[in-house]
Amino acid sequence: MPRILCMGQETGGVAKSTLARGAAEAVPDAPIIEIESTARIIEYDHGKTKGPKRVTHFPVRADRALIEQTGGQAARAEFDGPINDIVTAQLPTIVDVGANTASSLFQAFDEEFMSSVADCGIELGLLVVVTADASALTHGAKLLASSKSWAKARFLVENKLRGDVDPAMLKRIADGAQITTLQKWEFEPRTIGFLQATGLCAIPGLKTSDFQKQFGFNEARRMVNDLKGFRLAVMEAVRPAAVWLAS
Repeated sequence: MPRILCMGQETGGVAKSTLARGAAEAVPDAPIIEIESTARIIEYDHGKTKGPKRVTHFPVRADRALIEQTGGQAARAEFDGPINDIVTAQLPTIVDVGANTASSLFQAFDEEFMSSVADCGIELGLLVVVTADASALTHGAKLLASSKSWAKARFLVENKLRGDVDPAMLKRIADGAQITTLQKWEFEPRTIGFLQATGLCAIPGLKTSDFQKQFGFNEARRMVNDLKGFRLAVMEAVRPAAVWLAS
């Protein structure tokens, strides 16, 4: 029975796609469906010319006002591609749902849809990322609450990027979802640039010598250590969701 892990948060900038990459590293055979205004997870298929690609990108409009203004049949049809891929999945699959898109997509996950998904032998799960930001907390709570009717498993990652969320509030928002944490990481600017350009998949093979000529030995050593530590921290934050997805 294939399982589908949807990664959602209406608020941007919470490292949702980074955590989707962490799930992709933890479950290396899982295809990725990316529902974003622009393709972001490009590192897995970069330069690939043969064989099936791991990432399928479906472009959507990034502006909430445009989505709500057009509405109706046009808005529903916008998700035909990713939904068709979800219901025909043969492998555990990661769905990275862009900001301003999750609520609209999940509205399609009604009783009739879930009955059809069950007939296909598929289970859906949800991972929501929150930060200490009012918008992220509000949207996270709404997504987790609305998903109780369709998600077989629910997970909440607290990204401490903007500080700690009050534990009692976090528990209320989770509403029974399993909670994990991603600690705040401090990077040197050049490390951030590499991470943004390559994602997580290139990190295990990095060596100090890869950066030493350009940045010097000790900074290069710090860069590699930071990147490897961060990759492991992201994978640990998504571990319960990845275990569910792969089981």
